[in-house]
Amino acid sequence: MVLMGDRVQNFRKYLFKRFSAPTILTLSFALMILTGAILLCFPFANAREPMGFVDNLFTATTSTCVTGLTVTSIGDQYNLIGDIIILLLIQFGGLGLMTFISIILVFLHNNLQLKERALLKDALNKMDYDDIRSYIIDIFRFTVCIEGVGTLLLATQLIPKLGFVQGLWNSLFLAVSAFCNAGIDIFPGTSSLIPYNDNFVIVLTIALLIISGGLGFAVWIDFKKKLGNFIALKRKLVMYAYRFRMNTKIAIIMTIGILAFGTLFIFIVEYDNALAEMTFSQKLLNSFFNVTTLRTAGFSTFNYAIIHRITKLFMVIVMFIGGSPGGTAGGIKTTTFFLLMYALICQIKQTRYMNVFGRHIKKSNFINAYSIFIIYLLIVILAEMILLVIEPFDSLDILFEIVSAIGTVGLTIGITPELATISKLIIISLMFIGRVGPITIAYSLHKKEKDTNVKYPVTDIMVG
Repeated sequence: MVLMGDRVQNFRKYLFKRFSAPTILTLSFALMILTGAILLCFPFANAREPMGFVDNLFTATTSTCVTGLTVTSIGDQYNLIGDIIILLLIQFGGLGLMTFISIILVFLHNNLQLKERALLKDALNKMDYDDIRSYIIDIFRFTVCIEGVGTLLLATQLIPKLGFVQGLWNSLFLAVSAFCNAGIDIFPGTSSLIPYNDNFVIVLTIALLIISGGLGFAVWIDFKKKLGNFIALKRKLVMYAYRFRMNTKIAIIMTIGILAFGTLFIFIVEYDNALAEMTFSQKLLNSFFNVTTLRTAGFSTFNYAIIHRITKLFMVIVMFIGGSPGGTAGGIKTTTFFLLMYALICQIKQTRYMNVFGRHIKKSNFINAYSIFIIYLLIVILAEMILLVIEPFDSLDILFEIVSAIGTVGLTIGITPELATISKLIIISLMFIGRVGPITIAYSLHKKEKDTNVKYPVTDIMVG
């Protein structure tokens, strides 16, 4: 036992001495994807003839990167073992492999090293190093609790339809997939949740699971801390909301704003089209659900192949924004989009100081926001140009597929299975970049240069 402990300690020292935190994060996801792809290639994981390596690599990537794009029906292609492998990839990918390793270390009463704390700070998008051990435990408890409640709610609807064992298994799979914003289901066929679009319990439960995972753990942990303080001090609800951290306030405001506007937009535009055969209440429900799923979840309750082009473009924008940082969602994040818009407003109004909710926002936050936006935009443009050369599909459909991949959304117009092999590899790369993050990948490949300590004369460049 002691020998095993020494080996673990030596491995941890070697790992953090040899690799930087961004490199370890990138390699951990790559290792999960490769392992999952190899396992899915074996006959014991398949219900029918196994697919080729590229298609299984696609499935492993979309599961680990919690995207949801698929080249085949998961429920038809894989058996129980294959489904379990995919579920583990979704859970590990949604929270991050390093988070699970740290959870194990915490429960084994091992202290986290300083570099491990730095790694987890990056992996969890945590703003500081304070109390990371408790932060990890809170994430574990919150995940188990929310996925457990979601499973029970879904089971009340699926067990009567599918039987106890299959209904419970499908409920667990759906709950994990929804909370991790993966958008993968194991129902036969490729119709996602369309057969259940009139079931208010299933649709609302999955929508709330998506929102819970997409808000970010930092928001929920902030809720928990502030709620405990205000119950103890018997403060008013207004003061409770006022004391939230800045990240929490922005994430909540942006989430409510996008969901409200998106629901209204889809309801009006698709009223007599994709929603035509539904009742009024079902139209509202499905409008709300499908703007929720755009926040990188990937489930659908109506056929996206028949939606209007303006709806496709709107969906591309929402998918590009994504969810909030520190959770299971992808995209450039709601806080990033908020900073971009706020900086633009301040520039137009010629505001000297950028103040929000009584606080001054550092310039570095805006620089990071614009860097993320430009990197994502350049990747999307490059991928669009390449796929336009390779594929015969409409440019907007291709753009929808690309943004869905890099935003780890998983929605499709229906062209994913028809993509050429090279196009599938490009989509695989986009899903990986979207989950790990382009800046993290760039840092992992970057070799640190020596600072020359040279500052040149200041100059101006004409813009606009």
